Amino acid sequence: MKKPPTVATTILMRLGPEDECIIGDLLEEYEAGRSRWWFWHQALSAIVSGAILQTRARPARVLVAVAIGWTSLLLAFALLGDRVADGLAGLLWNWDRQAAYVSDVWWPFAICAAMVSYTGFALSAWLVSRFTRPAEGPMLLAYTASVVVVLAGSAVMIEILTWLNGRVPVPHPLFYIVSVTLPYQWRSGLVLVPLVIILCGMAGHRRRRLSS
Repeated sequence: MKKPPTVATTILMRLGPEDECIIGDLLEEYEAGRSRWWFWHQALSAIVSGAILQTRARPARVLVAVAIGWTSLLLAFALLGDRVADGLAGLLWNWDRQAAYVSDVWWPFAICAAMVSYTGFALSAWLVSRFTRPAEGPMLLAYTASVVVVLAGSAVMIEILTWLNGRVPVPHPLFYIVSVTLPYQWRSGLVLVPLVIILCGMAGHRRRRLSS
């Protein structure tokens, strides 16, 4: 029996439509001689189309998913962001915030703040997946889309405000969100954050198996 691509199958099973017939048809077509590229293309198409249909059919659940993700994210950063980042920087590099205002040495905090940011996004994704069953795949993708929109919009807004005013003060809970899109992180968050959300959200999914 021709084995389908493992990664594509896993993603399809975790994020794809609930209709097992669609997944079963793709597997049958692949076993009949279709290429790996064809399977990947069809799997991603099924995920996207399924997500669009689910979000249109369940708008209230989409709002719940987005609310869970953003609420958990903002609460985590507001309550723990500075404490964890400062504490970790102090533990690893003996860094102190008050001393940094004099020495202007902020790179230990920047590294730890990035760690806090990605951990927060990962946790929010896991919670979205755990509390939006069934159809957690499309709900996770809806939350991911909302994060991408916010990150891209904040990056553009910060660039404009920086050009106009020189500096842009950002409240600390929001700092852990927007910092991943800043130039000193090479705007890597625009790519890495969606990947982290999807991967960690998939870890929170229930396992599905095709019925025989």
